[in-house]
Amino acid sequence: MHIGILNLSRIATLIEDITKKGFFHLVSANLIIGFMGFGSQLLVVKFLTPEELGQIKALQAFVAFAAVLAGCGFNTSVLKLCSEKRSVEEKAYIFRQNLLFSIIPTLVILCLLFLSAKLQVLSPDRTVNKWMLYYMFVIPAGVYTSLVIVYLQSLKKIQLMAKAQIFIRILSFIGLVCLTYLVGMNGYIIASILVGYIALIPLVNIVKGSLGVKGRINTVFRESVYYAKWSLAANAAGVIGTYGDIYLLNYLTKDRVEFGYYSLATIFVFAMNGVTSTVQAISAPFFSEKSADKAEFLRVLVKYEKLIVLLAFGITVLAISIVPLFISMAYGEDYAVAGLFVRILALKYFLWSCYALLGVAIFGLGRMKYNFVCSSISVPLSLILSYLLIVSYGFVGAAIAQVVANLFALLLIVVIFKHVIKIHFKGINSDRIAFRKIL
Repeated sequence: MHIGILNLSRIATLIEDITKKGFFHLVSANLIIGFMGFGSQLLVVKFLTPEELGQIKALQAFVAFAAVLAGCGFNTSVLKLCSEKRSVEEKAYIFRQNLLFSIIPTLVILCLLFLSAKLQVLSPDRTVNKWMLYYMFVIPAGVYTSLVIVYLQSLKKIQLMAKAQIFIRILSFIGLVCLTYLVGMNGYIIASILVGYIALIPLVNIVKGSLGVKGRINTVFRESVYYAKWSLAANAAGVIGTYGDIYLLNYLTKDRVEFGYYSLATIFVFAMNGVTSTVQAISAPFFSEKSADKAEFLRVLVKYEKLIVLLAFGITVLAISIVPLFISMAYGEDYAVAGLFVRILALKYFLWSCYALLGVAIFGLGRMKYNFVCSSISVPLSLILSYLLIVSYGFVGAAIAQVVANLFALLLIVVIFKHVIKIHFKGINSDRIAFRKIL
């Protein structure tokens, strides 16, 4: 009985602690943003055909990859360098310089995407290529929104960031749904572009003071590029892993209606991802701060790992139990197969959540190349497995491949994480008890 009470007390303390750090503010913001980017489709599905829903998913998948390349990993540089113990002036200078560093890669990616769409190589569906000529303009807004957000995150201004995003995203959400209702897919594309730039307004207003702060660091470019290059490689591989099933289904399947049903299922999974991503966002600066203190680093990791696994388990159970029923009731029995996809992909979400924090912890130690090593092994395996199962079993095969691939990724990153801890804290007294709690 005493142990049970103690555990409940610890859970209550953990909840109180993460509330103070802005967790629930950020959860709210992330959920709203999720509805804007993906969750809003739950409403606009009523105004779009399954084929159009699949086309939107293909556009989002390509833009997600292009946005990573355009950002060139500089958002990671800002998060890592500004999370360290530096003066306010130094942090502001790092932020400003990384804003400038992002201009050229963003322009290059826009040009390449434009040519790809013009040459009809993005998809066998000509409509996807046509709309990409316009939809790609969400990328610059996304790149700079990411830079501002991670800057605020590094300064631990979680609640301020969340409140600003909640306000603007609610207005944007209304505009997106209204334009889609009035104009269909045309309205969805137009609203997505406008929303991206409108969302920047309150964020820029929050950080405008940093843009005028004087300060200089001669090594900022070298340091930024060091962290950015590994982040770019790891994130690019990560996006391919996340959207690998969409890329392959886009090219390998002719049934664009079922592609729309599968896309609907992924909307729910991405909404689920938002909760895990919130824990990642809050914990990242703390890992950087504790990167020289093994005992403190492991203490923070244990705390957030418990939280993330507990949340992911509960969300997975709810998704498997409730979402299929909701889909049938909201969209009709024609969409029932999407419920099956949700049940399978929910398992993928849980497995990913179990190792998602380990990747952030590796980042906090400044060992980004190991995240890339993990992705460079797991992503090709995922693509090969997805290809084989899609060819043999279609859309169900694609979902099953995601589960198997994430199970392998979990095992792989645990092994890599152990190695990183060993080499990073070499010479520092180990805390074996805390370490065993994690793995």
